[in-house]
Amino acid sequence: MEDSAERYSITVGEAGLEILNPEGKGMSFTAAEALMLLDILKNEEEKLRSVAEKASPLPVHIRI
Repeated sequence: MEDSAERYSITVGEAGLEILNPEGKGMSFTAAEALMLLDILKNEEEKLRSVAEKASPLPVHIRI
C-alpha cells in the first residue's frame, strides 16, 4: 500500500481560518465562513464517520 499521508497546517486567527498543505497551497475562510463550514461538518458527522470506517485499512475499529 502506498503511504500518502499529507500533513496540513490549520490556523485560527483574527482573520478567520486558514488550511495549508506543506507547499503553502490551501484555503482561507473568514470567521463567518468557518462557522458555516463547522455547522455543515457537524450535520454530516455520522456519514463522514461511516465513510471513514469503511475506508480504514485497520481490521479493528475503535469507536469514540
